[in-house]
Amino acid sequence: MPVPLIFVAVLWLHFFWSLVPEWRFGEYYGYGFLVAPLFFVLAWRRIALILESKPDQASDAPPWWLWALLALVLLVLVPLRVIETGDAGWRPPFILHGLLVTVISHFLLARQAGWKASFSLLPVTIFAWSAVPYLWQVEQGLIRTLTGNVIGLTREIFLLEGHPVEQLGERLTLGQEVVEVTDGCSGIRSAQSLVMTALFFGELLWLAWPKRLLLIGGALMVALVGNTARAYYLASTQFFNGKAAADAAHDGAGHFAFALSALALYGIAWAMLPRTKGRTVVRRVA
Repeated sequence: MPVPLIFVAVLWLHFFWSLVPEWRFGEYYGYGFLVAPLFFVLAWRRIALILESKPDQASDAPPWWLWALLALVLLVLVPLRVIETGDAGWRPPFILHGLLVTVISHFLLARQAGWKASFSLLPVTIFAWSAVPYLWQVEQGLIRTLTGNVIGLTREIFLLEGHPVEQLGERLTLGQEVVEVTDGCSGIRSAQSLVMTALFFGELLWLAWPKRLLLIGGALMVALVGNTARAYYLASTQFFNGKAAADAAHDGAGHFAFALSALALYGIAWAMLPRTKGRTVVRRVA
């Protein structure tokens, strides 16, 4: 493998390593442990096509400017890592770190195989960014929006069934029973996970860009439907069977809803594949 590509792989591996504390201890980004290995698999699949079309690139000796770039990157990353380690909850340094790795990666790929080849790996880069924590203000705004939508739709279902459920902020009440919809139940985890899944399915099936964008929109819709169904199930369980029953069903309902949502999303992605005379065609995009 050409030395610049090895350098790029090391940069991404280091970046993912810096995100491990957020994935491990954060509430919303645990799926990052799945994103990292899938990123390298998808990236290698793309790079293998590039090397296959340009085999002469594999024997290139590392140019002098690569070592200069390595030194410059180290000068920037060392203080940046000190900041990241000192305050793991401050998101801007991690985003700056990711931007630095992204720009350098695509620059090196362009110098190695051309800008067209570099651009072909953009979907894989976007997939990697799905595991990067949002800015705190953006994250909280999404949580509030998703929570309000899920609670409002859940209440409408109860009203259609004839149950006089009231909404008080982020709570649903029926008589004396109160259901709390916490941040963890807002649906942001499943929404983010399904967007990541949509990006993965889009790259796995080599979908065209417009179809990938539609698939992301489909992921958000599926997430809303799945989260509303889960919230309704848990709320009705607590209203009619007690809080203990709802607590016991909480995790299982979440996993089941995500599994069904992921299957539905794959069905949407599969339906987007081009077909010739009734035969499904999966196109490789170099």
